[in-house]
Amino acid sequence: MYALDALKTMKIGEVLQVIADCPQSFRSVPEEAVKHGYQLITEPKKIGQDIYFYIKVVK
Repeated sequence: MYALDALKTMKIGEVLQVIADCPQSFRSVPEEAVKHGYQLITEPKKIGQDIYFYIKVVK
């Protein structure tokens, strides 16, 4: 997941917006983010075929 690479370069408190169009990402993106110590700050939002995630760097 490229989002994890981006998150590694970010500072504590910064938020990454991830936009995906793969239905599997609805589960996999939040699971991977939490597994690696990041925080999902809102529930995934589906708009059309796109799914929006907001992930915060907390450590």
